[in-house]
Amino acid sequence: MHQDSTAEAQDNPTAEGASAVSTRTLEIITAAFFLVLGVVVMWDSRRSGAGWGSDGPQSGYFPFYIGLLMTLATLANLVNAWRLKKSESFVSRPKLKLVMAIFLPCLVYLAVMQGLGLYVSSAIFIAVFMRWQGKFSILKSVLTGLGTSIVLFLMFEIWFKVPLLKGPLEAALGY
Repeated sequence: MHQDSTAEAQDNPTAEGASAVSTRTLEIITAAFFLVLGVVVMWDSRRSGAGWGSDGPQSGYFPFYIGLLMTLATLANLVNAWRLKKSESFVSRPKLKLVMAIFLPCLVYLAVMQGLGLYVSSAIFIAVFMRWQGKFSILKSVLTGLGTSIVLFLMFEIWFKVPLLKGPLEAALGY
């Protein structure tokens, strides 16, 4: 019964368990990314000297060969991925939506952090996330977000003396 519903979901794109992306597609995309990365490492290593000098290996010698090994291994993975005939689902659309419900707010948090700083954006992120995903009360969400950010501020800035990304509020407070 389970295999029938899985096969039906893959045939019907509107089905509950329909595939968002196949394993083969992600294998090819990942291999292409690492292929480009390996070529960039080799290219940059050649720029800084990937040969053998009179005093031994130049600064790019080892990175060049690491990039070469990475490129060769990636080419093998790319060929294997390309040969995959059975295109099994890597993730279903409903599960991808769950992942995106976490990933996209994290991207927004990182963008907001650039303007507001770590502590203020963390307080907002924690409060909003608790309210939206956890369905906690507004009071509990706000108090937890503020409390967590205050404790982190005290711990890093005051006790450990480790400066982290600050925004206008911290600047107004003299930090």
